[in-house]
Amino acid sequence: MSALAVEQIRHEGNVHQLRSMDVQEVYEAFLSSHHRNSPRTAEEYDSRVKEFFQLTLRKDIKFVTVEDIKSIKNADVQLKFVDVLLERGNKTGTVRTKLHSVKSFYDDLLKNEYEVNPMALKVKLKVETKHHEALSLKEYFELLEFMAKEKSDMLEKYLLSKTLYHTGQRKTATLSMTWKENFIQKKDSETGEMIWIIKVKDKGQKWKEAPISDDFYNELQQLNNGQENVFAELSKKNAYKRYENSMKKFGKIIAKSISIHTMKATAITIGYMMTKDINLCKQLGGHSSIATTEIYIKEEKSYVKQISYNMSRKIDEDALESLSNRELLDLINANKDIKMQLLTRLGISLAS
Repeated sequence: MSALAVEQIRHEGNVHQLRSMDVQEVYEAFLSSHHRNSPRTAEEYDSRVKEFFQLTLRKDIKFVTVEDIKSIKNADVQLKFVDVLLERGNKTGTVRTKLHSVKSFYDDLLKNEYEVNPMALKVKLKVETKHHEALSLKEYFELLEFMAKEKSDMLEKYLLSKTLYHTGQRKTATLSMTWKENFIQKKDSETGEMIWIIKVKDKGQKWKEAPISDDFYNELQQLNNGQENVFAELSKKNAYKRYENSMKKFGKIIAKSISIHTMKATAITIGYMMTKDINLCKQLGGHSSIATTEIYIKEEKSYVKQISYNMSRKIDEDALESLSNRELLDLINANKDIKMQLLTRLGISLAS
C-alpha cells in the first residue's frame, strides 16, 4: 500500500474519530445541563438516549457519528424503536416520554449547527385513556374518607389526596414540596387580597402556580411540625408506594384501576364539569396545549345527557318556578355534582 493511501486512511479515521468526539461533547454538555436541574432527570435522559441509539443503530452513544444520526429515518424510529418498546410492554406514554428525551438531544445538536432531522422522531401513538381514568365527585369524597381511616400515615394520605386534587400537580412535584420553598403569598390583581400560592417546578422544569384558599392552607398546617418537607413520611425514598397501595385498595372497592395520576385526571375532569371552561382546566393541569387537556375530558356516553338531545327537546321553563325554595334546595343537596357546580360558579362570579 502506498504512503499516500496510508495517509488517506489515517486522515479518514481521524475525521471519523473527530465527528464521534463532537457528538460526544454535545451529549456531555446536554447531560450536564439537565444534571444542574436534577441529577435524577439527567440519569433518565442518559438511559433513554442510549437506548434509542442502541436500538436504531446498534451502537453505543460514544461511537455514534453525525452521519449515523442523519441516517436514522422515520421508519427506523417506528420499526426499530417504537414497535420494539411496545412489544417489551412499554406504555405509549412511556414511549412518548422517551422520544421527547431523544428530541431534546436532537435539539441540542441543532443548536450546535449539526443538521439532524427531529421530524424523523415524529411518530403517531395511540392515546391510552385508561391511564387517565378519573373518579366521580362521589368517589373522590369516598376516597378522602378511606384515606382518613388508613392504618399508617392517614393524615398525610388524606391531605396528599386533597393537594393532588386541588392543584392538579404531578406526584414528584407534590411530594418534593417544602414549607420554605413552595408556599408563597401574592396579591390578587382584582381584589387586592393576599392569596396563598403553591409554586412548584413541574414537567419540563417549568414553574406552575396553584392558588389555594386560606382554609386549605390552614388544613395543611396540621402537617407542619417544623420539618422541611410538607409530606415528611411519604416524601421519603419509595414511601409513596404506601400511598399507591392505598389507592389500589380503594380501587378494588369501586372496581376501578387507579393510580396517583388519577387525582390529576379527577381534578381536570371534575373541574371541567363544574366550570365548562377548558382554559381554566388547562391552567389547572399546567398543560402547554389544550389538546393535552382534552385527553382528560371524556365523551358523554349517555344519550339523554348529550347536548343535541337536550337542545332538541322541549324544556318546561316554568318547572323551576313551581318548586318551593325548600324543594329546590333539597334537589340541589341531593345532587352533589350540581351543588358543587353552583358553589364553584358562584365563587368565580363573586370574585369577578
